[in-house]
Amino acid sequence: MERKSHKKDMVSFMVLCISIVALTTSLTYAYFVSQVGTNEQEKITIKSGDLALSFRDNDETVENIEGTWNFGDSIEKELVIENTGTRDAYAKISWDNLVNTYLAESLTYTLEEKSDDSGAVWKSVETANTNVPRSDTTSTQVLADHLLVPAGHTYTYRVRITFEDLADVDQTADLNAKFITKFTLDQGIKKLTTEEKLANLNIKINPNNPTNFANPATTDETANGLFSMQDDYGTSYYYRGTAPNNYIKFGQNASGQDMWWRIIRFNGDGTVRMQYDGVSTGEANAYTRGFALLSSWNTNQNDAKYVGWMFGGVNGNASTSKEEAQRNETDSEIKTKVEEWYKTNIIDTGYSKYVADSIFCNDRSFESRNTGTGYGSSTTYYGARGRTGYSSGPTTPQFICLQENDKFTVDAKSGGNGALTYPVGLITADENLVAGSGQYGNMNTMYYLRKKTGYWSFSPGSLDSPYATVIVVGNSGGLLHNYPLEDSRNVAPVINLKAEYLDKLQGDGTINNPYHLEV
Repeated sequence: MERKSHKKDMVSFMVLCISIVALTTSLTYAYFVSQVGTNEQEKITIKSGDLALSFRDNDETVENIEGTWNFGDSIEKELVIENTGTRDAYAKISWDNLVNTYLAESLTYTLEEKSDDSGAVWKSVETANTNVPRSDTTSTQVLADHLLVPAGHTYTYRVRITFEDLADVDQTADLNAKFITKFTLDQGIKKLTTEEKLANLNIKINPNNPTNFANPATTDETANGLFSMQDDYGTSYYYRGTAPNNYIKFGQNASGQDMWWRIIRFNGDGTVRMQYDGVSTGEANAYTRGFALLSSWNTNQNDAKYVGWMFGGVNGNASTSKEEAQRNETDSEIKTKVEEWYKTNIIDTGYSKYVADSIFCNDRSFESRNTGTGYGSSTTYYGARGRTGYSSGPTTPQFICLQENDKFTVDAKSGGNGALTYPVGLITADENLVAGSGQYGNMNTMYYLRKKTGYWSFSPGSLDSPYATVIVVGNSGGLLHNYPLEDSRNVAPVINLKAEYLDKLQGDGTINNPYHLEV
């Protein structure tokens, strides 16, 4: 607390100094300059046939001149778009001549809109990012796209930028940082649905979804199109069987090697869920299938709480309630190692800007036949165990996470619990099942998620004395439930590519022409 207070005092003092200098240098702390002028001709920025959009500031004097902008303070700017044409139009607002040398997460922004027929009602608008893009030299960056402005209507947009007080982050670098921008208007495009984006990639959708997941999938069952299932965001489209067309090459690890992945599914929010699959051998379209790391789930394993990606209480102390056992308070050992890998190979290599914050389900709901309490040494059976047919019941995989507490995300705004440090997790047993593993006890060497050696899933299995278990994908490709958490097993991280990059993928997904980004 003392360090944080000292940091606030220093930043307030430096903001005052910067603002004073800004009056003569124009390198202001937070100064907004309108690109458009004051006469009508300059206000018209797009005019073509029956399309005509007018763009202006409704307050050209918004600036931070008092020099007392502290952590948590915000500044707002309102922009107006008027559609004077005869047809509906889509607009794009950009940061223009942007210079932002603050830390990557120090300046966040939101966008709201209200129309001339909605009165004073503001509603949130999806933006290209949540943080103001960093830019050491002047650049143009998208603030928001796909903004529908109907013909004959006027929309007001309110940009709010906030100087964040980042927990446990040294923000000394922000003391001498600069931020200046203009706003520009361009013609935007209609936001495509996931289905439209898939169609543009020549990916078909098969309306005849499988109903029996008990049997292994040994062929390319999605040759006639991907299958669908509801998830927490909408409709997910998934691969099943050998899937020779779901290869994606994304990012380079800390050693400079290309990383290969397999697409599991296209999530309901349009993001692309993919599992790490190995690194390039140096040849253009070849890689060695492998894992990111080797890890135990947790050395302590004699308590139901240890099936969690996170758990309540100190590592080593027994839980005394279900609430405590499932409280997202302490990291499991595997979570710590996966996050270290992510930071080294995704963040530090510059690829985190492409990664979405989407839900990972560490499902700690109970199986229907469970009679345990879910804490301490009480024998407890978890949901995925039953859905994968362990108890001789039907195989009923699902992508919807049953407990809000188990929806792991970095930010609660992404629909989850906001407990993660980084947006990385593992594949669930349900995802393995729909991909074609077959129910518990089966072996399948002919589906794309089988990797010849076993690896951890994200799905709790049971606390069945003397130890807790998490479901494992076995050497033969089948789902296994009775392996201790202290065992060292391979780890294949799972991440989600942002939805905005789905329609920017190149290639056809085959191993000779894998999907990849050209950005």
